[in-house]
Amino acid sequence: MGVRLLKCAEYQVDCSTRNQTVEANPDIAGIGVLLGFLCTTCVAFLVAFSVLFLDRYETINTFFRKRFTSSGAPYAPDPARPFWRTANFWSRVLSKNLLALSDTQLLTGLAVQFTAMLKHCELSIYHFTIVTELAFLTTVTHLLTVVTLRNYFVKNRWINLPRIIFMLGNLALLGYTSFVSYSYDLAGLDLSSSLACFYQGERPRFRAAFGGKWAALLVGAIGGHATVILAMYVLTDEEGSGIPFKERIKNGGPWIWLKLIGALFRTWIVAPIYAVYGIAMAGGGLKNTQALGEATVTIQGSESQWGFGQFLPMLLLALPVFAGWESFWEEKDEDRENRFGRSTRTSQAGSRSMLNGFEMQNQKSPLMRQRSRDNSTEERRIESNGPSPMDTPRQRSTSRVGVSPHSTSPFPSPHLSVPSPVTSPLLGR
Repeated sequence: MGVRLLKCAEYQVDCSTRNQTVEANPDIAGIGVLLGFLCTTCVAFLVAFSVLFLDRYETINTFFRKRFTSSGAPYAPDPARPFWRTANFWSRVLSKNLLALSDTQLLTGLAVQFTAMLKHCELSIYHFTIVTELAFLTTVTHLLTVVTLRNYFVKNRWINLPRIIFMLGNLALLGYTSFVSYSYDLAGLDLSSSLACFYQGERPRFRAAFGGKWAALLVGAIGGHATVILAMYVLTDEEGSGIPFKERIKNGGPWIWLKLIGALFRTWIVAPIYAVYGIAMAGGGLKNTQALGEATVTIQGSESQWGFGQFLPMLLLALPVFAGWESFWEEKDEDRENRFGRSTRTSQAGSRSMLNGFEMQNQKSPLMRQRSRDNSTEERRIESNGPSPMDTPRQRSTSRVGVSPHSTSPFPSPHLSVPSPVTSPLLGR
């Protein structure tokens, strides 16, 4: 018997009848919801491999020049070409677009799985399997993102910590929902049965359920994410350190080849195979729905009509488009720091300079402060007792007048300072 995490003991459902009629649920299997998940994953697939190609454009170009041209000269970018027409520019733009696609899938994937878990006793197995396929698509987008933008995630590990936490939460939910979706037949149920029957009856054993699609999903998804997460928070980072490849090979020690082979295996084998497998399996499963094809069960109601709940997932696709459009102009703009007004860095630097100036003006040496106190005491004594004949010849003026030897103009100059008797704090006391 499996572990019982959820129960539906209070629900009265028919668990023996086959090919029952299933109530339509557009919030899960509506046409807009399904198209939104599918389109986001397919676009992320194309963007991810475009970024991988653009990041290696110079290396690939140099390889073909040496192998298939007579000169064999390495590729050198044209310095006269505008920056927005270079591979580095478009890699930066598409990387931000890919990150926006991943964030969109991250939130929608968690939302649809949370909804299914909260209403697990009211759903049919048919709709619960659709939730699993949609969540499967989100992990494809996440895995492509963390593998393609691996250096960005490792370099900014604490900035991306909330994303990693949400990704792990999405993976944990998928691990459980996929167990139910891929093992319900082992419990003697069919797609039209209520999901409450699965929780009320005997659960399949994990060992029996691990032999099919569930194993492939867990190994691919968890293994691909784990390699990047370990590089972010546990292992040392040689790949994104900026050290030349030959120097890393020379000084990397005996484990460097294992790390390089693991990186190649992760980037060019695990990620592509998992992505193609996920899109093919989820797409094939979603074709057997009323919205995108012919449902494998009898649906009462419509899941192919367009409404607010169907337009919203499609409109969410505009968010990555907006991110890409803004990123394009942000990278192209040479004055990015002043886009929202005065540059923050300049203002902070100016403020610091003014504060330093005020501090320098207010700072006085101990000798100057002692002289100021002595002069004030002497003036108060003369004002109270009157000038003494013995003191008068030796009394020095307390007015500090600085005259530049080169100043002959009658107008005020920065070298001439005469305090006013009315406003001087040393007089009239």
